[in-house]
Parts: sequence; structure tokens; C-alpha cells
Amino acid sequence: MAALPSQQHSRLPTGLLFGAAKVGIIALHLATNGTLGFHTDELYYLACGRHPALGYVDFPPVVPLLGRLETGLLGVSPWTLRLLPSLLGGFLVALSGAYVRRLGGSLRLQGIALLTAIAAPYLLGANWVFQTVTFDQVTWMVSLYWFLCLVIDRRPRYWIYIGITLGIGLEVKYTIVGLIAGIAIAVLLTPWLRVQLRTKYPWLAVAIALLIWAPNLVWQVVEGFPSVAYIANHRGSGGGAVVYLIQFVAYLFFILPLWLAGMISLFRSRLLRSVGIACAVPLLVFLFVGKSYYAAGTVPIALAQGLMAISRIERPKLRSGLQLAVVIANVLEFVVFFQLLVPITPPNRIHAASLDVKNEVFADSVGWDDVANQVTAIYGNLPPSERTNTAIISAYYGVPGALDVYGNPNALPPVVSPQLSYFYWLPRDLTATDALMVDYQPSQVAWMCTSPKLITHLTVPYDVLGLEQGAPVTFCHLKAPIPKIWAQLRNFS
Repeated sequence: MAALPSQQHSRLPTGLLFGAAKVGIIALHLATNGTLGFHTDELYYLACGRHPALGYVDFPPVVPLLGRLETGLLGVSPWTLRLLPSLLGGFLVALSGAYVRRLGGSLRLQGIALLTAIAAPYLLGANWVFQTVTFDQVTWMVSLYWFLCLVIDRRPRYWIYIGITLGIGLEVKYTIVGLIAGIAIAVLLTPWLRVQLRTKYPWLAVAIALLIWAPNLVWQVVEGFPSVAYIANHRGSGGGAVVYLIQFVAYLFFILPLWLAGMISLFRSRLLRSVGIACAVPLLVFLFVGKSYYAAGTVPIALAQGLMAISRIERPKLRSGLQLAVVIANVLEFVVFFQLLVPITPPNRIHAASLDVKNEVFADSVGWDDVANQVTAIYGNLPPSERTNTAIISAYYGVPGALDVYGNPNALPPVVSPQLSYFYWLPRDLTATDALMVDYQPSQVAWMCTSPKLITHLTVPYDVLGLEQGAPVTFCHLKAPIPKIWAQLRNFS
């Protein structure tokens, strides 16, 4: 087996370096992640947390559970909800440096790896907001770290660690299946790893992962695999292979050459080729059936190997020059993407800076309190005779999520949505004869309404092009009770 460089580094400088990197990125997120309001998906995660279950239509149960625990302890606000992703963002930066350390890289290389992670758009833009993305990145990167340790040390215990981490990943986001496929194919294509299949350890890892995932799997079986329907409906949402490649290259941009060098180096190394396979497979899988950021968790280990490849260049001036070029590339990456990915721009300047067009996450993190007030006022302005028997039906989960957080329960009727997991939360005793239909044009609901009437359109503050900007609100005299027509409204996309 090819030897890796020595890992003899002083613990004090290493600890200070990693600590400074973690504290720096955490401080950045904590200072900025309260600038904008709740994102649409954050409102949805909060709603899922208020409806505990072993699974949801579009994701497993762990992330909503964490959101509920976090806001239960710290209160419900964008800043408190985003505290955990901010902390995990610091962990992911440190883990990026740990890859280089595990590969035997010097303290200088570890420092460059930390800088690369701090500037990386796929981390910088993901870890200020509470979404499954951050938690998914954690399970991907930790799993790959354990797989790297297994490949280097060949100690059986790492199989167990891999099984635990992948099992947790299956309870976080189903995209981890891409990494599972990558590791499985790497094992089958690597002779010494294939021999390991004759031992108990890989199968223990499989059993542990399945055991951790079992509650969600049972839920899927009982509910008729709704997540499969969601994934099928979601297949084309990434825009296709060309859009995927453009976005993936854009995410890397200045550090693309380093990533390419790392991937090539992984495949050229007999020792680390299996790691390269584990990274390449999910990239190819999601090229056709996913989004560009789904496999972002494979990027840091390739960047780490790219730095190691540079460190092996024998000509000192060329080696130092390339390392300096990586540092400069990271600085440029940070400067170019900072305003686009970090919420430093206040809501009233988002539209003027065109950030609502360039970053949908920003656009959908403005004005949900105002939208909730508008819907409440529209309902309150209905004639008393109509208001008494009216429910609010929203085509998308943002409005009910906003009303859950910002609305006055005493001033509102039942608020429901047929989208994703909200579909399952319809009150069984709902007897409304009329409905205020949000995000539905009269022509869309004519089949279920008598003389549907467009009342108004919603607006998002500061002209931000958010999800509800211009959304129609239609009043509907129902032809049948809501529970009887509910299945026809279902939206798992």
C-alpha cells in the first residue's frame, strides 16, 4: 500500500488554526443570518415540527425535529432557527481542513483548505439558512471522512462509523442514496474492499444503517411511499444536464482547476481511487436526476486531494506559486460571491440590487409577516355571513406556514394546503362551505366552485420578486365539502 506523508504536526498551532477558522465563519453567519425573515422552506420545517411524524412527503423526520427542539428552547425567530446551521457551517469548514490533515498534508496546506472551505459558495450560501442542505452536507462529508479513514488505515471499525453516519443521513435527506451508491460501487470495483465483503463488518454497517432508517421506511410503507411520488414529480426540477453542469461549474468557479486536479489525482492513486469513485458516482447520478448542489458534499475531499497533488510538485517555485494561486482564487471567490450568497443586504435593498432575481433564497425570505397580515385582512373584510363558513386554502405551503407563525389564531379560520405534507393535515371535521383560495386563479378552481371571484392579488414588500408577489386570491362557493375534493387538489411537486 502506498504510504501517505507523515501527519506529525504540533497540536497547538493546528488547534489554533482550526479554531480560528471555525469561530470566524460562525461569527460571520451569526452576524448576518438575522438580516432577512423566515424563508418559505423554514416556515414549512417549523410546520412539520409541529406535526411530529416518522416521515414527511419530501424529507425524513430529523430536520423538522431539530427545528422544533431548537425553537422550543430558544424561541421562534429566524436567528434562533439558523443558529444550528451556523454552528454546523463552522464544523464543515473544520472538516474540510481535517481531510488534508488525514491525507498527511502540512499545516500550511490545512490552512489553505480551511480558507477554501470558508470561501466555498456551496458552504457559504447554504449554512446561514435552516434547510436540509446543511444537515445533508454534514452526513455526506462525515461519511466520506470515515471512508477515507477506512481506505488509509483499513481498520474494520470504520465500517461501523460509515454505517451509523449513512443511517443518520437516510433520516436527514434521501439524496444520501447517491453517496451510498458511490461507496457501494467503489467497494465492488476495488479488490481489497471487495474481499472485505467476506467479513462481517460491511454487513454490520448495512444493518446499522437500515436499523436507523427503519422508522422512516415503515412510515413510507404505511403511507404508500409518498416520497417516491414526490421524487418522480421533482425529477426535472434541476433543469437538465446542461443547467446542472453550468451551475456546478459556477459553484466552483475560481477553484474549478483545483477540484479537477483533485479528482484526477484521486483516480490516479491506487490507494485513493475508491474515494474518487465514491465521489464521481453521485456527481454522475445527479447530473441526470437531481440538482447541482446535491453532490456538493463530495467537493471538499477532492479539493483536499488537489492541494496534496500540488504539494508533491518537485519544483519549489512552481509549487509555491500554485499554492499562492489557490489562495488568490479563494479570495476572489469570496469577494465575488459574498453579497450574492450571504444575507448582508437589508430587505428594502434586495430588489434594487437584483438579488431577488440572482438568489431565490433571498427573494423568498422577505415579507412573510406582511403576507400573513394581508391574508388575515382579506379574510376579515369578507361579509360576516360568508366569513363564518369560510376556510383558507393555499396552493403552496408558504402562506399557511406564515399564518402559523405570524397570524392570530382567534382571527383566522382553518388554513390548509394540499401541497406536500400539508396535504395530510386537513382537519377531519372541516365543514366550510366557502373558501378563500390563495394562489388560485378563478379558472383553476371553476371545477370545484360556483362563480369563483378574483378578490385581489398579494404583494411582497419592497417590490421583491418573492413567491407570493402578485399571487391571486379567489373567493369560492364550494360545490362539495373540502374533504371530498381534497384528493383532487393534492400537489406533491
